[in-house]
Amino acid sequence: MRKHTLLTAVACTATALSLTGTAVAGAAAPATPSTTAATPAKPADFNGDGYPDLAVGAHTATVNGLKRAGAVSVVYGSATGFQYDKASVISQATDGVAGDPRETGVWSHVSGHGDFDKDGYDDLLVAAYSRVEILWGGKQGITGASATVPDGSMPTGPNRLYAATAIGDVNGDGTPDIHSVTWGNGRLGHGQVTEFGPFDRTTGKPKSIVHRATDVKDGHDTSSVHVGDMTGDGIADMVIGGYTKEWAPKRTLFKGTRTSGLVKVGAVPDVTPSTSGGFGDINGDGHQDFVRGGGEKVTVTYGGPNGLSTTLPSRTYSQSSSGVPGTSETGDLFGNTVTVADTDQDGYADILIGAPGETGTDPATTARSGALTILRGSKTGITTTGAKSFTQNSTGIPSTSELDDKFATTLRVLDSDKNGKPEVYVGGHGEDNFTGRVWKLTTDTTGVIGTGATSFTLTDLGGPKGLASFGFRTTG
Repeated sequence: MRKHTLLTAVACTATALSLTGTAVAGAAAPATPSTTAATPAKPADFNGDGYPDLAVGAHTATVNGLKRAGAVSVVYGSATGFQYDKASVISQATDGVAGDPRETGVWSHVSGHGDFDKDGYDDLLVAAYSRVEILWGGKQGITGASATVPDGSMPTGPNRLYAATAIGDVNGDGTPDIHSVTWGNGRLGHGQVTEFGPFDRTTGKPKSIVHRATDVKDGHDTSSVHVGDMTGDGIADMVIGGYTKEWAPKRTLFKGTRTSGLVKVGAVPDVTPSTSGGFGDINGDGHQDFVRGGGEKVTVTYGGPNGLSTTLPSRTYSQSSSGVPGTSETGDLFGNTVTVADTDQDGYADILIGAPGETGTDPATTARSGALTILRGSKTGITTTGAKSFTQNSTGIPSTSELDDKFATTLRVLDSDKNGKPEVYVGGHGEDNFTGRVWKLTTDTTGVIGTGATSFTLTDLGGPKGLASFGFRTTG
């Protein structure tokens, strides 16, 4: 039988991402970052107490005896870290949430956060396919008060295909906007839609809606949308990825503006298909850089005043790159998840890379057990010097790598107690036959460490037992 180490707070309660180049190892040692370093994305604060919070999806959880009905949990930060005994567990059985729980309803995927109604509290976005719902934050946190964002009538009549792909303020009005992939007529009817905030608290209706037919205007359909400030002007920019008629991957960068809408900058150099993306200031120049993963590799495109750096070319890394831990193999899903954050407190953002399909030393018992890799940022960009890798078999990390655990399916970096030392929250939704688990890894000036790692499950937060896929989606 497995032995799990739970967080002390839980144990004491009954429920509780130019030209693509080859990666170069041993880049110059980090120097002092720019004094105009880009501001990281604001962490979620659902109850307005000034401490970051974390939402974790459990889309296959049992609710009122209905299997795979789905639930969402929220843990709240404090001066002592996350308060697991005060977590919220929300489902369609919760007062205020639209609809009723139903078997195999898989409600609902955690998709992001932001203050969508401008009341001073962050709100939680949950979505599944074309449905988008906002769970309103407040003094008590996430309680079930909610509104469904209407699909709306777009200029060409498309529907959302993948809801709430990204969240970010692309018109600089101080309110986050929701960006989704849409579907029209035929494969090249794909496009992208932005629903601008603020959103009406009762009806969920956005202030306005703008649809872009990327198949007509940009020569590719839309399969992914990522939002971050690559120009460093304080307004979010957008990267839209998709495929041409010839099925060649293509990615386009748009600059966000206050007066002219999204302005097309041009193609993002690398055309590797991606399944994930993130933004952060890796070289400390005041511009966020775009990191995307997919196809067993991760590519970094550096930002600049016009969106793309003219001094640093894009670089691609895989487990075959010098200095990167592990061996590149099909099925590892290296880069399936990426997040960008400064884990070693040196002023340069690092890349955290999930490989939930990674297999350990024994394929029969550790296939798809998962692994986490960290590549450090520096003044010259990403360096593989000092790269780290962790699995459940790493010293100090609770539990053991086993078949289909899918460790590092999701990754979030937060400072739940605001002590200046961020924590890394690693989701593994396959843990214990898809019950799911989230691990907390601590950090010091060397970056992420295994020592002192802990973990928690949906049950520890007061949620139902059994199959829940807890940790498949997170935001915070």
